[in-house]
Amino acid sequence: MMRSYAAGLPFLTGILGAFCVRPAVAQVASCSPMAIAAGSSVSARSPALVDRVRQAFEARADIDRCARVELTMRDASITVAVVLPDGRSATRSLSRVEDIIPTLEALLVVPQRSAQAEATALDPPASGPPPASAPAEPPSEASSPDTREVPSVGVLAVPGGDAAEAPPAHRPSRLRIELSVVTGARIGDGQTGIGLGALSLLDLSGWLVGFEGRADRYKMVSGGAPGGAPDSGTLELAVLGGRRFRVRNVALDLVAGLAEVIQGTTTFQIRSTAAGESDVTGSNSSTVPRLLLGARVNFGALSTLRTFVGMDGELGPPRAGDGGDVPVVPRLPVWTLGLALGATVGTQ
Repeated sequence: MMRSYAAGLPFLTGILGAFCVRPAVAQVASCSPMAIAAGSSVSARSPALVDRVRQAFEARADIDRCARVELTMRDASITVAVVLPDGRSATRSLSRVEDIIPTLEALLVVPQRSAQAEATALDPPASGPPPASAPAEPPSEASSPDTREVPSVGVLAVPGGDAAEAPPAHRPSRLRIELSVVTGARIGDGQTGIGLGALSLLDLSGWLVGFEGRADRYKMVSGGAPGGAPDSGTLELAVLGGRRFRVRNVALDLVAGLAEVIQGTTTFQIRSTAAGESDVTGSNSSTVPRLLLGARVNFGALSTLRTFVGMDGELGPPRAGDGGDVPVVPRLPVWTLGLALGATVGTQ
């Protein structure tokens, strides 16, 4: 009698396992499509974000579809929250929309089970009647169903424990291009100036390189050095390099560079009366090297359109050479300090 009961026990356990596995599989199927909730700020910034996330995971069979995903925005950062069916949760703070799908993939992917683990979970262990020479098992052991229970059937519905703690995806280096319009005022060495210019920069992982063109008009102030013109204009062309430091949605740029200042062409006339009257006319221009230093603070650094405020300074000779062969060319200030304001259009 006891031997017959032990022989039928694997058959009963297999039926039990079949009934346990079916509800778990049904629960996974009932969670499609995946529940995704996006805040109004996230939808305003990227209206098609929810559809892109669903399309990215629609055909995936290795994710937990019963997890709830919430996308919110705070202080220009996107918060990704994932809540698993067993109550576990994970939250990540991102600065770019492109990092949302890699982060969700790290949080939702279920680790692959080995073939041996699947066979153990779905098939009960084989058990036959004891050999004729072996003594019958005690009733307490033969009648205990716990010793033949299907192990860890719930693994089909619950993801692995390491999914919630997976790190966010690595952010690759990106090349950012931006174009700025800048205006500002300068003062120094007895002269004041006001200018308007354009600046183009390349940002490669925080390193900056670019070009600047600026037109300035200088005027003398009381106490200025002799030789300056009451009103003179210059064109400045510069090559710049520097470093950008980001703190959330604000960025600090420190730049330095070399420039060539081209003074406007001047027409002059020389009249000589020593040996009779004669007129000599001509024109000339002056090109002066300058050293540039500057710092600016960018507001809305994660936006396509942003503004900035900064300070700059220049240092260089007042004229080309000693100025003896360039008559009537106004004297430039040896040094200046200035305030700059502007707007930038660039990639995120």
